[in-house]
Amino acid sequence: MRKVLTATATAVASLTIGSTAHAQSITPSSVSATMAVGASITIHKTVTLAPSGANLVDLFFLADNTGSMGSVIANAQSGSAAILGGLPGGVSYNFGVGRYLGDPSEGEPSAYAVNTPLGPSSAAAQTGINAWFASGGGDTPEANFFALQQVANTTAWRSGSQRLVVWFGDATSHTETTTQAGALAALNAAGVTVLGFNSGGAGSGIDGGGQASAITGGTGGSLTNNLTSLTPAQFQTAVNSEISTAVSTLDLAFGSDLLGGGLTLSFTCTDVLGCMDVAGGASRTFDLTITANTPGTYDFSSFVVGVDAKELDHIVVTDATPEPATWALMATGLLGVGMIRRKRKNETV
Repeated sequence: MRKVLTATATAVASLTIGSTAHAQSITPSSVSATMAVGASITIHKTVTLAPSGANLVDLFFLADNTGSMGSVIANAQSGSAAILGGLPGGVSYNFGVGRYLGDPSEGEPSAYAVNTPLGPSSAAAQTGINAWFASGGGDTPEANFFALQQVANTTAWRSGSQRLVVWFGDATSHTETTTQAGALAALNAAGVTVLGFNSGGAGSGIDGGGQASAITGGTGGSLTNNLTSLTPAQFQTAVNSEISTAVSTLDLAFGSDLLGGGLTLSFTCTDVLGCMDVAGGASRTFDLTITANTPGTYDFSSFVVGVDAKELDHIVVTDATPEPATWALMATGLLGVGMIRRKRKNETV
């Protein structure tokens, strides 16, 4: 069995761990340690998911609002109450809504706009969806990549939330303002999963040239094709099904709100079952290794994305190197030893 501490006796003066288990939890629930610069400790942890799977979810609805999107927007608006009311229970949701048009490279002054800033009100989200329109355009491509990048970079995501973008569109994307790689990098940096809903078939619509497949696959999401062939009821079911699947089974990602470089944190899944496709109610083990870089006191939280539970850490780092006065005394002592040796040598000549 591996030791909890992997530091020298002088590096760690004390380590206190508390543990409390509940519906969704990370145990131990708190860690306090005193470390010397250069030392490391490894703490073994267990995360338990809520029965729903993720229970801290930020859900952002994004749609192309150009003229050809009329039927999709109509279905989204008529079904918004059923979609929002049919989400998995036992989850703390924040909702946001946005829309996009032609690309900024075409001189479009409002290529991307927020209808509803991220917040807890499903009624506000429904109002935002009802503000979508289908007008203008008449040409392709549109500002898909630019809008996805803006959602990733400008949305006030909650710390530790599972972040889902539900994206509706029917045309390929411009790449002059934002490339596919740029959009994907922004989404991954923000920890966003994209659930794409395409009016056309595979390889067409937003998936022309494999664009939507690359975005959804690259963020661990899904792509649903042929939306225009669905009845309103089937449309609602398809949207709710993909959201429910994304929420109920998690690929565990670990993080922290630690700022600065005074400590280095690394997370490792240690469970024999792995940390991918973890179902609601299940538990998995992982390690947090903390390395001390700079003297100071650090209070921060560690979390698992999508799990509304945090483990509180209090780390004090001491300076193991001698103080300047100590260095001066050591230098004086060494100088004295050198003088004595020279004197004895001269006496024996």
